[in-house]
Amino acid sequence: MKKLLGLFMALAIAMPASAELLRNFELTGDVQVIASDVRHNASGEFTTGTNMRVLAGGSFDVAENVRANLMFQYLNQWGSGPTIEGFTPGTIGKSANDYLEQIRLVEANVEMKELFGWLDMKVGRQFYGDEDSTVMYIGPRYYNSELRYNDYNYATSIDAVKLAYANDFVNANVIMGELEFYNRGGAGLVPPISATGDKHYMYGLDAKFRLSDPLSFQLYGYNIKDVGEDYNGFYGGKLTFAPEAFLVSAEYARNHEGNRLIKESHDNPYLLKLDAKLNMDAFTPRAAFVYSKDFASPFGNYRPGLLMGDWAPTEILAYGRIYNVGLDYNWEKWNFALDGYAFQDRTAQHSASLEADLVIKYDYNDNIQLFAGAGYIKYNSNDSNTFDAADNTKGQVGVLVRL
Repeated sequence: MKKLLGLFMALAIAMPASAELLRNFELTGDVQVIASDVRHNASGEFTTGTNMRVLAGGSFDVAENVRANLMFQYLNQWGSGPTIEGFTPGTIGKSANDYLEQIRLVEANVEMKELFGWLDMKVGRQFYGDEDSTVMYIGPRYYNSELRYNDYNYATSIDAVKLAYANDFVNANVIMGELEFYNRGGAGLVPPISATGDKHYMYGLDAKFRLSDPLSFQLYGYNIKDVGEDYNGFYGGKLTFAPEAFLVSAEYARNHEGNRLIKESHDNPYLLKLDAKLNMDAFTPRAAFVYSKDFASPFGNYRPGLLMGDWAPTEILAYGRIYNVGLDYNWEKWNFALDGYAFQDRTAQHSASLEADLVIKYDYNDNIQLFAGAGYIKYNSNDSNTFDAADNTKGQVGVLVRL
């Protein structure tokens, strides 16, 4: 991919200077490789293996206040590929055409700044949302093997128009677009752009208000059209208080569906999520609590635990009760994260499934990070939301290279 981009750059340099092609070019993307060993008797749900995702592209100016962005995606599960009978080892790789067919365009958009003097606009295929969002993030995900249902860490994107406005008080986005879903065996609708998926329309609003230096409020609402009913989506808000010493936040969201834009039912699904952390130099104690009444969003990026966090966002947000206590420790180039989780049905009629994880990250340099994790879970087989399974473990190692 770097060679391909390098060729484009060489051609641009060879063009007449008046063309000013690829001005202020910046290489973007990353490479993530994760190897996981999952000791789990629910073999249809979790698998063991190694997968690699490559995101490579670039951005450049095409005119004053106009910038273009392109990014390609390649995914590979180690050891997969055609074989030749009688050849040992069996995996011999794929043809050049096979590899080219696996490369997907995940970003292709144009950004226009200061439209009418106050508005920014992005048009085309793009990532959207905040990576730490509980309910809305469309883009690449990191640090978990995503081996359940063989997802392999696909980066998601949406074909859309996004309008953005920002000043000292508010940062607001409006998005209108289309994307494809695939239905992952009972896990609900999950949104990578897929050649075999079904196209849906999505539009929504996200506004973040800075009420004071430590206090902020976020308000959002999204609708997905033609998913069952005429309208289907969610709306909510998040209040965050974050002085230097600590952070506390509370988020509340509700689903809606029906023949009106926002139609409440007598038994409406909803979600409450509370977070807190204490900044103590090298140490950061933290805690979280989630209470869900069948709330669903296919776009969330809340992945609690190496084992349970492999579930689809639709499922994990609808789980019931999730408790989390954790501790981060930073030392020079090292980061250690120790977490304990309890997963329980909403009415707390059964004992909880318990998970413990340790994740270690090492910054080799500014561009390369090594990471490893180990997780153990003790399931409560009486909980209908969990597997009727014995204790299970997961170990993973990986590397993240940012271009």
